[in-house]
Amino acid sequence: MNLPPEDIRQRLLVARLPSPPQTLMRLMLLCQSDDAHMSELAELIASDTGLAAKVLSVAHSAAYHRANGQTLTLLQATSTLGMALIKVLVISESVFQTVNTFRQVGAVDLRSFWKHSLSVAVLARTLAERQGDIGAEEAYLTGLLHDVGRLALLAAAPERYTELFGLPDDASRCAQEQSTLGISHAEVGAWLLEHWHLSSPMAQSVLLHHADTASLPSVARLARTVHLAHRLADLPTDARLQAPPWATEHGLSSDTIFALVQQAALQVTQIARDLGVDISGVSTPAALGRPLTRPQPLDTGQAELARDVLDRSVLNEMAMTLINLTSTNAALTSLRQHASALLQLEDAIVMLARDDQKTLVPVSMNERHLAATPLSFDVSVDPFIAQCMGQRKVVFARRGATQSPLLAVMDANEVVLLPLLTAQHCLGVLAAAVPPALSPHLKIQLPTLQSFGVYAGLALSRRRLADKTQSTQTLSAKQAQQLELKRVSQAINLLVEALSKDDQGVPMASVDLSRAVRDTVQLLQHRQLVPGNIEINTELPTRDSWVQGSANKIKQILLILINNACKSMPDGGQIVVNGGVLVQREGSVYAALTVSNSGASLKEAIQAQLYEPVHHTGMSDSDRQGFGLSVVNVLTEKMSGRLKFTASAAGTRFDILLPCARTAPV
Repeated sequence: MNLPPEDIRQRLLVARLPSPPQTLMRLMLLCQSDDAHMSELAELIASDTGLAAKVLSVAHSAAYHRANGQTLTLLQATSTLGMALIKVLVISESVFQTVNTFRQVGAVDLRSFWKHSLSVAVLARTLAERQGDIGAEEAYLTGLLHDVGRLALLAAAPERYTELFGLPDDASRCAQEQSTLGISHAEVGAWLLEHWHLSSPMAQSVLLHHADTASLPSVARLARTVHLAHRLADLPTDARLQAPPWATEHGLSSDTIFALVQQAALQVTQIARDLGVDISGVSTPAALGRPLTRPQPLDTGQAELARDVLDRSVLNEMAMTLINLTSTNAALTSLRQHASALLQLEDAIVMLARDDQKTLVPVSMNERHLAATPLSFDVSVDPFIAQCMGQRKVVFARRGATQSPLLAVMDANEVVLLPLLTAQHCLGVLAAAVPPALSPHLKIQLPTLQSFGVYAGLALSRRRLADKTQSTQTLSAKQAQQLELKRVSQAINLLVEALSKDDQGVPMASVDLSRAVRDTVQLLQHRQLVPGNIEINTELPTRDSWVQGSANKIKQILLILINNACKSMPDGGQIVVNGGVLVQREGSVYAALTVSNSGASLKEAIQAQLYEPVHHTGMSDSDRQGFGLSVVNVLTEKMSGRLKFTASAAGTRFDILLPCARTAPV
């Protein structure tokens, strides 16, 4: 595979691939919805070559460390980025296309490209499902991206590629591209997939989708499948033709081919209809060949306005995302990920300045730098860091006569340093390795890089202030929770003590277990004896559950277990009470009363509490610690019941088995 010429390569790396406006609008609505799911986002992104390529490239970048290095599905990639970052990407693409009016779109009708890409994707997935030996999702993504080189060349070099874009989509196009640009769209697409860290079979499939059939038997099955889907996509959908030799080699009959292309056409039409894109009159790629108008470049004033609007809208959304995260640590990680998504700076370290501004402390970085990164950098020792912080401006540092500890740590020939600024201070520096092919582009993007540092600095400043406020509030909240737990515990202990006195001398009788549970839980709720951060739910049968025992004893057991559950979950959790399930043990039938909670506990600790002596008489209210689990054990034994429990870090569960009553009361 030929590498793109250096000039084209640099343009390809920074090219923004166009997306249908309808897709961007739908994605924006989904990102702003409170009940949107990642699967919905992934499904919508899967209808667009440009956005799918962007999401996959960012998710596979060094900013998102993946230990196994496996290629992600689109749903996995979408989940990796998260709703907030996808929203920033969508805003970025929307503003870019709106402000720049994406001049190529006025010259080229991209509906044909989108229709063809979707058709190949759908056919590749169907073929993969029929074959069963390759992943259907990988086949779909490869089909969707098989012509991404065309889109990239159109975005990167519109003045040279616009006329070529409309040529018939066959080997003659590749020859013309080689003659004009020195590289074909198939080679460009494969090179981009490799640069985005996607799998080798996917890159090979893109490279060979125009290859001669004779050269395919020796390549991976995925490449043969995409090649076949690409050829099937050009067949008519309204006529049953004799099966071509290249199709019969794959065991496809005329009827099968007709069914495949018709089914694919229906699916593509449905996708387009859902997006609001009219493809009813779109010609096939092979039919395009009309002369096209080359787009006119923006003048200097328009270009500056476009950049300013883009920076303000996108970077403001990034800042709001950072501020709304749960902690400064999360914001620092997200900052590196935004640098990868928006600036293509995949390998970055964030360093924060100490109060004296003389030392930078690395606080967020890629895992591969952990061992080599010092605990701190002396600002005065590294001239590039000193210049960045002292002059509050973006600095590019290259290896040379000037020694830089940072360049050694980053293991890069060139690093860009972005100051993280507030109105009065430099909070720190984001330092990122500069890929050689991106260096010229980044150096003409200085205003954007500077703006990135300003918005990031303001966001981090507010996030750190929120952390301090939250820390104070958390302390107050914890004190309030402790007081609330103490109030609830004391009130429940009084209820247990009152029930215990009322139960003295009362014989065992038939008792409705479900009613006893329902009455107890309702009592707690009506008296507000369940802490606000704890949720209690009951699961009871609609029938009566008669057991031989005492209603007061059952209520005491339930109150003690709920009280202990609340104590085990000071930060909140869930309690579930089940009653009435019938179980058989050693020939006898029991009804189960189950109390489970999400609080972690140790089996040994519960075991010790169950069998400790019961002591309550002679203690004052202030000394009394409450009715412990040993009381539950005693009460269960008095009703001839059985008690068992399970405890782990995931939660605790108590099962009280009470003997079923032989007869219900009249």
